[in-house]
Amino acid sequence: MFRASRLGPVVLLLMGTLRVGAQDDRAHQVASHALSQTAVNCGDVAVLADCHPAMPTGCTNSLHPRYDAYLNFLKNQQPGRDLVPSHALGVDEFISLEDKIPAGIGRTHHAQFADQLADFGEGNIHAVVGVLYFVENTAITSQHRGETCNCQLRHNDSFDFHLGIGFDSALAQKIRNSPSVHDPKHPGLAEQTSVVAEMTPHTRDAKWTVARLNRQRGKQVKVIGQLLLDNVHANLNDDCEFSDEAGGSCWRASAWEIHPVTQFLVCKAGKTCGSDSPDSDWTRLEDLP
Repeated sequence: MFRASRLGPVVLLLMGTLRVGAQDDRAHQVASHALSQTAVNCGDVAVLADCHPAMPTGCTNSLHPRYDAYLNFLKNQQPGRDLVPSHALGVDEFISLEDKIPAGIGRTHHAQFADQLADFGEGNIHAVVGVLYFVENTAITSQHRGETCNCQLRHNDSFDFHLGIGFDSALAQKIRNSPSVHDPKHPGLAEQTSVVAEMTPHTRDAKWTVARLNRQRGKQVKVIGQLLLDNVHANLNDDCEFSDEAGGSCWRASAWEIHPVTQFLVCKAGKTCGSDSPDSDWTRLEDLP
């Protein structure tokens, strides 16, 4: 599956509204709620405050809700920002997770595999060290259709931010020198070799803006948040699976993602950050200009 030639030189990596206190088994605590989640109609939901946390699985405007309720329940979690990652993920760990995606999970069957996925760490807080390749404001790229996890609201503040976290130092240099326009409809190397991390509208810091994020493109970053399998994208049309044979329409290196992001840190100028870098080598996004 994995070809080193596709990712190129690899930068230094880390090695390997449910309130849950104990991080060690957060995954299984979340999974224990899987089968009780249901898809619902939005009714009179009009603003984000009506959606979160009152609608734990979000909702749809359809009279016959069919979205994956447990997937949305996971996306709508609000993990504490002070939770320490239980594991750290690099390229090898993501490839291993790709190999573990259950056959038959489909677009709407997440709950049936909740315990198995929890065994792999879904629901726990993980960290990824890589390079910020791109920032996508889905309020623009989704053409305002609205996501069911966010109650299909179409306000500018009710959409997720998608971040592409990659691992190629040569591509990182190119992005720093000349940032390309991110075009999800025409994915390139930056899209096809990066892991998706998502900042959700009801959990992101007010200072986590698209403008501030875009100023960090091409830099080493540490992203901390909940590990989640977005099973809607567990297919060859979307998921490139870290393969150098990937092409066509696939636009992400893995169906696994960090969602929601709870911390976003940037390596300080003049530093080369890795798994053992002290906190003093990092700056929180909200503290940057």
